[in-house]
Amino acid sequence: MSEQPMNDDQRKDCKESRNILSRRTFLSYTLGASGAVLAAGMAGATPFVPSNATVTTATYGNTGDRGCSTSGLHFESVGSMKAASLQAGISVRTTSYYAIANAVTDSPRGGALYRIVTRTDYDALRENSLGPEGALNGNGYIDHLLANGNVAVLSGGGAVDLASVGLREQYDAYAADNTAAMQAALAYPLPVLTAYGIYVFSGESVADLGQEGELDISGDCRFRLAAGTIVNTDADYSNHKAILRVQGGKRFTIRGVAFDGNRDGQTYPATKNNFGRGTVPRRTNGILEVCPSGGVYRTQKALVEQCSFENAYLSGAMFIQCGNVTIRNNYSANNTINGFGGAGLSSLLFEGNTSWRDGWSDIYTSDRYEGDRAQLQIREWPRDYTAATERIPVISIAESERNKQIVVRGNTSDQAGVIALFVRSCEQCLITDNVIRNVGYKRRSGSYSPTSIWGDFGKFAICGNDIMTQAVQPGDMPPDGIRVVGFSGNGVDRIGGPWISMQGRYYSIVADNQITCGQTFGSGAFDDNASKRLLNNKGIIISSQCLVRGNVIEGCANIPIEAINDDNFSSESLRDIGICGNEIFNTTGSSVINLRSYGSPAGNPRNFDISGNKVYDVRSVTAGSDARQMVNFSPAWGAFDVQDVTVADNRFYCLNTGDATKNYGGVRFRGSSGSRGIVIRDNQFFDTLNAVRTESFAELCIRGNTVRNGLRLLYADIAAGGDAGKLMIDGNSCSGITSQCVNINAGGSGKILSELTAIGNSWSGSGSGYSGVSPGVSPIVYCLDRNIDTMTTKVVPRRSFSGIPAFNAQHLGEIIRSADGSDQYIAVQVGTGAGDWKAL
Repeated sequence: MSEQPMNDDQRKDCKESRNILSRRTFLSYTLGASGAVLAAGMAGATPFVPSNATVTTATYGNTGDRGCSTSGLHFESVGSMKAASLQAGISVRTTSYYAIANAVTDSPRGGALYRIVTRTDYDALRENSLGPEGALNGNGYIDHLLANGNVAVLSGGGAVDLASVGLREQYDAYAADNTAAMQAALAYPLPVLTAYGIYVFSGESVADLGQEGELDISGDCRFRLAAGTIVNTDADYSNHKAILRVQGGKRFTIRGVAFDGNRDGQTYPATKNNFGRGTVPRRTNGILEVCPSGGVYRTQKALVEQCSFENAYLSGAMFIQCGNVTIRNNYSANNTINGFGGAGLSSLLFEGNTSWRDGWSDIYTSDRYEGDRAQLQIREWPRDYTAATERIPVISIAESERNKQIVVRGNTSDQAGVIALFVRSCEQCLITDNVIRNVGYKRRSGSYSPTSIWGDFGKFAICGNDIMTQAVQPGDMPPDGIRVVGFSGNGVDRIGGPWISMQGRYYSIVADNQITCGQTFGSGAFDDNASKRLLNNKGIIISSQCLVRGNVIEGCANIPIEAINDDNFSSESLRDIGICGNEIFNTTGSSVINLRSYGSPAGNPRNFDISGNKVYDVRSVTAGSDARQMVNFSPAWGAFDVQDVTVADNRFYCLNTGDATKNYGGVRFRGSSGSRGIVIRDNQFFDTLNAVRTESFAELCIRGNTVRNGLRLLYADIAAGGDAGKLMIDGNSCSGITSQCVNINAGGSGKILSELTAIGNSWSGSGSGYSGVSPGVSPIVYCLDRNIDTMTTKVVPRRSFSGIPAFNAQHLGEIIRSADGSDQYIAVQVGTGAGDWKAL
């Protein structure tokens, strides 16, 4: 057995796996009633057979066998031992399992120690289970009937090498299929197996551990599926064979084993795009499968460590309806669907694994581009999946099983076909410290772009991951970075899918991740704008109840951050979003932070905090880019009362290309005339078009912003969306304004604002201070006070009314300057006519 460093838990597990007492229930389950007697005999001090022909505690692997005296008899092979007549009570050794045909090229393998017992004693304890020659258990591979009728019983010395039970190496002169020998070992009470070399299998080997069985397989070996093993036909394409399936059990551990699906050696007919057994084959088929036993017992604990899974016809390793699963320090590569997958898990630790090109295959023409293929794919287990539909033992359930606790930490993925890490329907999921490169290998069509990390329906913390797209192959789709779909629902569980069975409102966080394109090395300066790469599609896509904080997002040809109400069966409008402290640069997307509406959701969008973000090197490739915004609210929200919005402390920098028509706008707010609590404050807008553009609202506050070299501070296009209420424009500093500081466009509606205050602002630039606040469209009440106006063109708001003006209809104390800047005036209210103000 290969030795690996072990922590305390591993040492405890290792000790237990070699403790005879811990295997008593395993033997009882496997051997039946008399097996319980045998197990008791193994554990006790006194065996239940004559002392001179005893199946001692050493027989099945007690370390005491190592010091046991033998008769001194050695045999070349099992065959020569079986031809001998040996007395009961002695121990003998074999040099090799099979006879050596050519001593020059062949090496002895599988030599073992055997104890000789009488057939009567053996049958009494084993219910005559020796079987005929070639049987799956006993005489064919493990315990052997001798010429005089006695039985040679294998003694493992703590662990049994698979070569000692008849498995042959691929390059052995006698290399042949090992399925029968492997099945014999798994059906026999040998809970600790080791293997070395390369072994070929043509069919499945099944270890049914029942409720309390244990199995430990370790070594430095490769299990390879034989060529032509999976042979589909046009009439029957639902064919799949695992190499090893483990069912139920208290504990299953496998270390150091390489699984090779040999997918290029299989046969694929015209129906090759319909493949694998089960309702949704990609969710159940693996070359290693772990599932329940007899539709009753889950595998309580599974550990897969330092193994590899390569070239799977479908997936590498699949875990169905399991308890606690640990997948650590493994390698997966070139698997058609998933490197690893599972459904209905109590807990999963997926840590330190490395993946290369999982989720693709050149064998498939169109289907290879569809579906959720990944290094890791975890989903719910649907309630309408049965043993009959999936062709593996499963536990019948009343509602679909979600996953409970998932931790995905410290893994590496390179060139995943569709998705690197995918987790769906999970109560708690942490995805952290993973390194993902160049996702989307040969993904060329599909409903979604390839995505590095996807959390679907549940509570997710996706933190500290490093995602980079260094190259996109010709024809491949540029990838998205992170997608998180939360959940707000009450027990959705539909026959035929979707099968999510969850209740409540789940909140997620996406924090401190890097989504970049890396650096180029070649001619030109590293900061040359023309050479910056746009290899990502979107950066982060989220739904309701999500905080996006402290991420670095670079090189998106589409939207760096997008929030959209998901199709999560509640049809609720987007709500409860925080997008804070992110750094976004080098993008040409249609918007930078986009709030989008899907379908026809109920309720009003509400509770948005977009604060502390830094956006720079944002540029459009075409002129007339007023539709491109730093923060864009959905056009569909013109009919909704959008509530409680804060856009604060952000720095929005357009890339100064020398062509202002290619710059982005700042914040484009859309909502109905009932939208309230809209605050846009303390932001910096550099080289933008309209710093703020809005349609209708009930309350809008624009305060403390800095605008430099922009088109406008505010463009209120009221005619497009209805009426507006209170507008407060206070304490803003605007310079280099080329059009108007404040432009109120009412069209022919004649309805603008109920109140307008503009206090303590500083206006300067080549344009004018105001536009649209004029007779016929003026607000009922406005106050323009203590503003500093040095605009080139002087346009002063006026009011026109008949009769005596109301006391609060005042225009008082605004500091204005003449066009040449030489004189200053203070405007005060006078009279009751159309000319109701004058300059002092």
